[in-house]
Amino acid sequence: MKKISIVFIVFAATLAVISCKKKDENTTLPSLSGFSINTAIPFVREGTSQTFQLDISGLTTSDGNEPGPLGVAWNITGSKRDTLTRDVYDSNPSFTVKPEKTGNYTVTCYIFALNEDYYSTSVATSFSVIDPGTAMEGQEADQIVIIGDKSYYAFDAGGLIWMGQNLYGTSAGRDYKNCEVVSDVFGRYYTWEEAQTACPDGWRLPTAQEFDSILGSVSGDLMVEAKFQNVTMWTYWPQVKITNARKFNAIPTGYMDLTSDESMFGYLDYACWWTSDESWDGEQDWGVYRYIYEDEPIIMKGKGSKTSLALNVRCVKEIEED
Repeated sequence: MKKISIVFIVFAATLAVISCKKKDENTTLPSLSGFSINTAIPFVREGTSQTFQLDISGLTTSDGNEPGPLGVAWNITGSKRDTLTRDVYDSNPSFTVKPEKTGNYTVTCYIFALNEDYYSTSVATSFSVIDPGTAMEGQEADQIVIIGDKSYYAFDAGGLIWMGQNLYGTSAGRDYKNCEVVSDVFGRYYTWEEAQTACPDGWRLPTAQEFDSILGSVSGDLMVEAKFQNVTMWTYWPQVKITNARKFNAIPTGYMDLTSDESMFGYLDYACWWTSDESWDGEQDWGVYRYIYEDEPIIMKGKGSKTSLALNVRCVKEIEED
């Protein structure tokens, strides 16, 4: 295909009219396709910049012909934005957005033939700007503990102080979909090996026996009716009675499989935590964990790879006697 001359223009409300207009109402126009934009980071803090790269190198037409000069425009959630206005020759332009308010945003890019001989095409990617201090609603606390410069909901049970939130703010572990801001809400994800040393000084991982005997086996006692960005996290199931009786504040943050390119699985379905235990099955040494699945009324037991499965962590601390 010949190189294509691209003209950048500022997006305007009349674009929809331009892109859909036909020279002849009885003629079906050929279409444009085959361009892309990089995927947005799903969650960012207020005032965070994101740069979007448009790739037009694979642009094609349904009739296989040269479409002539093309207009390129973009907007963010319907708002008008300034961008370059110039002639470019077979280039892949980029632009940066920096929302200053919390909310959900969609960045859309459009390409259309200036001679109006082709239908326009568009690509879009979405993200949310969040305040981690207010993004989650519904969690409860019997007490708050300060660990370093981080604060955690906490509760006492079985002679131990338990974190009422997933561990975050450590150098080890991984962020949900590389979104640093969400770790303050979801916690970070650790392999079993990382989890053994992830807890702050004076804190440790609970054993499987402590998890079972102290927290019990009823999943609803640990689950909380929380909302993230106004979205209810646990799906309603009649057999699961969510009470959060323990003030554990379990939310379905899923798990990571580090052998997979996608890596993140089970969000809004599973809540999983490592214990300090390990299990040998004759062939492999596994890490032991406990987990909740959305429609199961009991806390489930599992074991997985110590190095490629990444789960959340809760830490405990012995209650000091006066």
